[in-house]
Amino acid sequence: MLIKPKNLVDYMLVYNVGAAWWNNIIANPLVKKNNDDTPLAIFGKTTDEVHVNKHGYMRCIKENVEEIYALPVDVDNGTSMEWFETDFQRYSYQLYTTYSWHNGKEGDRFRVFFPLKEPIKTRWLVKPVKDILIAMFSMADTSCFDQAHWQRLPCISSRDADYRYVQHQGNLLSFAHHNFEKIAEEYENDMKAYYKKLDEERDPDEDRTWLLRCVQKVFDETYEGERDKTVFREVSSMIRKGCTYEEIMSLTPPAGFEREYEKKVRYVFSRQVR
Repeated sequence: MLIKPKNLVDYMLVYNVGAAWWNNIIANPLVKKNNDDTPLAIFGKTTDEVHVNKHGYMRCIKENVEEIYALPVDVDNGTSMEWFETDFQRYSYQLYTTYSWHNGKEGDRFRVFFPLKEPIKTRWLVKPVKDILIAMFSMADTSCFDQAHWQRLPCISSRDADYRYVQHQGNLLSFAHHNFEKIAEEYENDMKAYYKKLDEERDPDEDRTWLLRCVQKVFDETYEGERDKTVFREVSSMIRKGCTYEEIMSLTPPAGFEREYEKKVRYVFSRQVR
């Protein structure tokens, strides 16, 4: 298991844990006054060669995660646990309520780990593969299916806090029939061909136009749950490459982010343009 000790750190640790450890932590969740102090986990393994930070610790980046052995699913939209348990009763899973389960909000909020019959390589989690996972888990936060998604471990604010967990036995979740490896390979080839075509069509005197076309494609393929960080990353990059405010505002923002787009662009400009 890969562990990120708490939310606001840039490194991860590797632990060899067994069923007894997991059974204990899900039945007796951690107690933290601040949810940001809750450790996060990926049931998976690192790559053979890893990137480290300045202190020599492994960085929390997707390039350091080779594959996952359990699929994380984060449900924060009010879907009831009873519905979820009924709909996914054929599969094995471990479900536990979130830190803010009943924090003045309606509906249930919980996290789930589905043990996998076959590991999923991190590099396979490209857009068409994510589309398959989103279709199966339409109630989940789509960021769960990002490459190397960190999921908070069971945690409560106090020992008397409301908490519930379920350990359900069933079939191991399998996506072998989808052949994620082939889908990912075809997608990567398609993307290489797309950018090659763009490059061939590019006028050397219009590099800015080519850049804006590339960013627009990124925005068009951005999922809910990824919009804020994607816009921040791409706008920051465009500013560094000399794009103007007007050029950036000429782009069509990710679907559902139209109202926030101008505010986010202004914010990034205020940080980078002094």
